[in-house]
Amino acid sequence: MIPRHKYYVVFEGRSRGIYNSWEQCQPLVYRYKGALFRSFHTFEAAQYHMNGYLQNKYGVQLCRPLGFVDVNATEEEEVMKTNGRTRIPLVLIACFVTTCFLCWICTR
Repeated sequence: MIPRHKYYVVFEGRSRGIYNSWEQCQPLVYRYKGALFRSFHTFEAAQYHMNGYLQNKYGVQLCRPLGFVDVNATEEEEVMKTNGRTRIPLVLIACFVTTCFLCWICTR
């Protein structure tokens, strides 16, 4: 029988994240008061649960990485680079980053 690979999500511990082995995960949760962690059989499941946890805790939703825009590329090349996803104009990205920064300043 082939051993199944597991991914370990540390929701609360010394360092939050998704880890490839128990050896990486254990020092982050061992003797950590209030540690919260779990194993998953696929990376996608681990990522889904981590995103859900963060959304519930902080009210934020993580999204997929954005594609990049090459101003010299043709439309067909651009679609291939973004894997067919809708491209977001750089102006909107800049506005979003600025808004997040201003919100961060106001909440300090």
